[in-house]
Amino acid sequence: MENGPCLLCNKESELQLSHIIPSFVFRWLRESAGNGHLRMGTQPNLRAQDGLKRYWLCSSCEGIFSQSERYFANHIFYPYLKNSSSRFNYDSWLIHFCTSISWRVLCFFLTEGHVASYPSAAIEQMKKAEIIWREHLLGERLHPGPHQQHLLPMDQVASVQGKIAPNINRYLMRAIDIDLCHSHQSIFTYAKLGRFIILGFISESTPNRWRDTKVNAKNGTIEPKSYTLPAAFGDYINHKAQRISILLGEISEKQKRKIDASFRKNIDNYIGSDAHKAMVADIELFGETALK
Repeated sequence: MENGPCLLCNKESELQLSHIIPSFVFRWLRESAGNGHLRMGTQPNLRAQDGLKRYWLCSSCEGIFSQSERYFANHIFYPYLKNSSSRFNYDSWLIHFCTSISWRVLCFFLTEGHVASYPSAAIEQMKKAEIIWREHLLGERLHPGPHQQHLLPMDQVASVQGKIAPNINRYLMRAIDIDLCHSHQSIFTYAKLGRFIILGFISESTPNRWRDTKVNAKNGTIEPKSYTLPAAFGDYINHKAQRISILLGEISEKQKRKIDASFRKNIDNYIGSDAHKAMVADIELFGETALK
């Protein structure tokens, strides 16, 4: 552990090693892989056991995050994996959970120098959003105001048009990813937690481009419906999947042999696993191209 000011409450404390994306997401990914191993897109030649962690929070603030994480995991994340066609009710814990994810992603990019090339006006907007999100997480605001949280549930793609990445189902159904997105129309944090995408809006000039994705501050439902998204966001998702495919294509021959041996050893566990279902979904769409 390290001592220092908590990034959330600013109190001098013994800091905990906190996850940016909650640990239950990585636990699910590992357990549903069929071979018990993880490989991150940025370092595909290394096995991983967990996601990004930083000494950010005191034990009290870590506990604040843990509560809404449990609600999301138990009431939406795992139930959705069992039956994505069901209706899932939520109340104020969901806006808290989504804000906590967006805040952590934003803090990661702000504190580690990833926004140095951004315009100064954009950085100021990010800092303002960080303060408002932090105040909401601490109970000082009922909702994050103009810095909305949006949740988009994902599932298997049944058909595609145009040039689509041949691993699109594996990305949509299983990937874990974070990003900070900036265009002339909007700035938002992006967090991919398996089947769910969480967006935290820092600025958005045309909010009507996003329909039925906004998380309500008090209560609401997540259920099968039509979502309206900017066309550019679909291109962004496809680019994300392509990027993962390229990185995985850079796995060394030595690691490929290890992966092959691991799958052969655990073939009974792999068949029928969530990772296998995602792979089959891509093969059904793209044939042998999905295996390359």
